Amino acid sequence: MTKGKSETSKKKTHTADMIFINSMNEDLLNNILLRLPAKSFAFASCVNRSWNRVSNRILSRPKLISAFSQNPDKIRAGEEVLDKVLSEPIRPHFVIANITYGNMEETLRLITERVGSRVPIIVSIVSGILGKEACNNKAGEVKELAAINDGMTVVTQFAILLTIGYLPGMKVDVIPAIQAKGESEAAIGDKFVMDIRNYVSLVSDHAVPTCLILFGEDTHATESILRKLDYAMPAETIIVGDQKGEFLHKCGNESRSVQLDKDDTRVLAGLIFARDRHRPAQAGRIQFDTAISRGVSSVELRYKAANVSVTFPRSSPSTLLTARRSGEAEVLNGLQILDDIENLAGNQFSLNDTYLGVIKRRKYSIGLEKKPKILSSLVFHPVYGADEQYLLVDGAGIKTGDYFQVHLPDLNVAEASLNAVSSQLRNLKSKLKTSQVVGGFVFKGSGRGDSFFGRPNADSSPFLENFPELPFGGIFCGGEIGRSLFVEEGEEKKESSLRRCLHVHSSIYLIVSYTS
Repeated sequence: MTKGKSETSKKKTHTADMIFINSMNEDLLNNILLRLPAKSFAFASCVNRSWNRVSNRILSRPKLISAFSQNPDKIRAGEEVLDKVLSEPIRPHFVIANITYGNMEETLRLITERVGSRVPIIVSIVSGILGKEACNNKAGEVKELAAINDGMTVVTQFAILLTIGYLPGMKVDVIPAIQAKGESEAAIGDKFVMDIRNYVSLVSDHAVPTCLILFGEDTHATESILRKLDYAMPAETIIVGDQKGEFLHKCGNESRSVQLDKDDTRVLAGLIFARDRHRPAQAGRIQFDTAISRGVSSVELRYKAANVSVTFPRSSPSTLLTARRSGEAEVLNGLQILDDIENLAGNQFSLNDTYLGVIKRRKYSIGLEKKPKILSSLVFHPVYGADEQYLLVDGAGIKTGDYFQVHLPDLNVAEASLNAVSSQLRNLKSKLKTSQVVGGFVFKGSGRGDSFFGRPNADSSPFLENFPELPFGGIFCGGEIGRSLFVEEGEEKKESSLRRCLHVHSSIYLIVSYTS
């Protein structure tokens, strides 16, 4: 074939291709583009105006996708979950990465290379993950496995969970809480609240955020800051997260990035979701819902703290205390309190899984507010031990006169509340006639899991039973964050409404839906 004929043939073929491309109706084109991975989709959206219009319509759909990998090669595991969550078109609003151990900086860099530098990202180290595996889409959970090597505890089970989201009509960024040397928890809490409010005022016509997803460091400062946040945010703001772990973050807007001095300490980082003031009129509405599966029950006796003292270091303090039984004058030492618990709990008692549920009735204010308000919160403190003088518990902030009860893990409570969560999701599903659930996430206590329930995927069951195709994810936490307002049986009238933002041995469910 001569050169001229060859070029003519190519032109005819190209012309035929263009005629076929231009003749496709938008429904067919939509179905084709919808199946493309993110990178190929980006190229396809540039073909012509018609393809770009259909591409934008596809990208406007809400998505929340999670996937995990157990590949021991950490780089390959990261690539597997990135390939999975980017296997369909998405315009990333935010990314959450959770690893059981490893290099957070390396994970952050790998993600940034794939999603871009303007996407807010949080990377955290957790004690386990759950969700659907990238390689086979099967539900499962992976808890960290520890081995002793030369006297050191070494985590040997690696897993990574990646969650990526696009929620139209929302503005999302990361706001950190950083503690400078000598700075009080009250000052950090005030600044954190004001930073959140300022961000919302910049991007939204609403005064408060719709949802906060929080990740904290293993420091005592998180408790008081979270209680202040619970006070400052109205009931309609959803607050969930992991209280204690390790994290890195990257803001979507670099002007909000904070450079840490050598004496600064990370305390919290929050993904802030606010309704976009520039949301198109025809755009749908994102809705956040939560459900809580509790896993502890209280021992009958109620105590009142008598003598209280705090041991340092400040970053991880412990509390020594004695107490009186409610209505009695005798002061009990640590061993006497444990004897009470053991006599009442019997075989259910185990010191390693014992918590004091302390009612902290405190005054709260933000900044220069002139009239502090009183808020009663239930806060859990793990029991470390006891002697003939004191009961030793983790954390600080307990005061003389605070009432408390002892709480222990309870499988019956966990199973019953898990069924209640599944029922709640079933009711939500029945109401979604014009809506769709686009994703979900679970924040579960590290004491739960297959060994606690005696069966696999128990905490995943509400999602698996009601939304089996949903690409959900979840993590094992060092303290679950999830707001609720409840009435505790046997409380005095003046303390009838207790806030519970911090939990133990529970699972907090975040459900994201979209109404078109």
